[in-house]
Amino acid sequence: MGEIVIRRATTSDLTECAQLISNDESGVFEDWQSRFEQDLADPQRLFLVATVDDSVAGYGHTTFYTRTSEGDVDTSPTGYFLSGLLISPGHRRQGLGTLLTTARIDELRQVTKTIYYRAEPDNRATIDLHARLGFTVVETVQSDGRDFTLYCLEPTAV
Repeated sequence: MGEIVIRRATTSDLTECAQLISNDESGVFEDWQSRFEQDLADPQRLFLVATVDDSVAGYGHTTFYTRTSEGDVDTSPTGYFLSGLLISPGHRRQGLGTLLTTARIDELRQVTKTIYYRAEPDNRATIDLHARLGFTVVETVQSDGRDFTLYCLEPTAV
């Protein structure tokens, strides 16, 4: 593998990020690119990319989620969440997911003691990655009509 750099995403990265996810999941390229533009402009989101030899090989997001009421469709707690980690197929199992995740944790530790993430119960790759970093199961939550397992990284001093 070439030179790896983990850094904040810029608008010039969004085309490559949208291409990664539109190749990996369902969805329209233009819709992903528009969503990423909104994410990048949102001050409560952190959008990092992993580049290998100056090409985007993966990305990871964070977001601040605010639960609006007890009757909310999403039952996740209010707080900072790791979200949206994706590594290109040709760069998986080479440590980029760990690098992006630890970089996001380091950034969030500057503003919060508690960090969450949600995963579908069958997503072994992300569950194993986060378990190695110290995340533990909190509870099952609902979002968009689906069940997710909520994980938390033990609080530390900010």
